[in-house]
Amino acid sequence: MKTINLINAANSDISYKLIQFPDGQPHIKLDMASLENIDRKEPLNIISRIATANDLLLVLFIKNSLDYLEFEQVVLNISYLLAARMDRVMTTGEPFSLKVIAQLLNQAGFKKIRIFDPHSEVSTALIDRSYPVTNHTFVQDVLQDYFSRHQPGPFCLVSPDAGALKKIHQLAQFLQVEDVVECMKERDVKTGALTNFTTTASATHLQEKTCFIIDDICDGGGTFTGTAQLLKSKAAGRVILVVSHGIFSKGTQLSGVDDIFCTNSFRDLSDVNCRSVLNYL
Repeated sequence: MKTINLINAANSDISYKLIQFPDGQPHIKLDMASLENIDRKEPLNIISRIATANDLLLVLFIKNSLDYLEFEQVVLNISYLLAARMDRVMTTGEPFSLKVIAQLLNQAGFKKIRIFDPHSEVSTALIDRSYPVTNHTFVQDVLQDYFSRHQPGPFCLVSPDAGALKKIHQLAQFLQVEDVVECMKERDVKTGALTNFTTTASATHLQEKTCFIIDDICDGGGTFTGTAQLLKSKAAGRVILVVSHGIFSKGTQLSGVDDIFCTNSFRDLSDVNCRSVLNYL
């Protein structure tokens, strides 16, 4: 299957040129020579991170070009989905942002859309012919890498909040890990302030264990610093953060977190253990 790779142009089977007009509009021109010998009835892959509105426009522009060229089966692979966290109306006066993004993608008429570790099931419910790509293989790779460099010992998987709970139990079943620690927090939806970090795990249970906090997104990191401090207050050993999408809007130095693993689904990072998302799409 041939690919248009918008994350890494060097790995793209079809060459293209990106342009930005003076008014800020993105534009793309496909290299017709690299399309000459491609069967237009066969599936064609687009790989993209949709981290900005311009990223979304580029994907839609490419699909439009391929429609004119009569490609019949265009498959979109999304490493990061814009507005995935806005999967409902949070407070009165705010938009249902994910629904807007879904409507735009639906109008483009992709044959299939694959989304790497979407924030919730709402994404695949709203986006036609879309399928989640779990974080399971990514986390498995992280654990193998970590324990190849550190003395193996007792460890647990940690769900930082109720939103991550269902996914982490599915992950634990895949990894055949029985030790899952559930943590909770409270968030003020108007201010975003986080308080009241709690867990049912005891200090006896956590003592000297390596705790792997698993989640889909790290933005400012407040959830993870609060959870890490809670775990260490209960005698946990090292705390490792494993997130699929590393935004790190306030930097990668997170108090109480000893190591960080992520992918470059949102952006490339050099100061944490960052794996290529192309390994998992």
